[in-house]
Amino acid sequence: SNWSACTVQCGNGTRTRHISQVATNGGKDCTGPPTEICIITTCTATHLSALGATAKQNGDFAGRPATLAIDGSPTTVTGQSLHPGSTCAATILSTNPWLQIDLKAVYLVSRVRAI
Repeated sequence: SNWSACTVQCGNGTRTRHISQVATNGGKDCTGPPTEICIITTCTATHLSALGATAKQNGDFAGRPATLAIDGSPTTVTGQSLHPGSTCAATILSTNPWLQIDLKAVYLVSRVRAI
């Protein structure tokens, strides 16, 4: 059969298949591994919190903690100002603001959006 879906939506998992082809005309039965490793590298913020990722920043601004950066909620931004209903994380005003996200594993990160 075809390979099943990966057991995870982000990170390392496994997928399986069933081999049930019987040989004909004197050939050999089909063989192969019933399980293989799959690696999903297109992770979204929705998956980050499920993976146990953590986030912290130099201080919360307007009640917007660092955990909002990995909660998977969509953001609403107008221009350079955060919309009142925004789900973005926001740091306190400082000359050296920072946000740290620990993914708990090694991943290839292709995009980070900071506003």
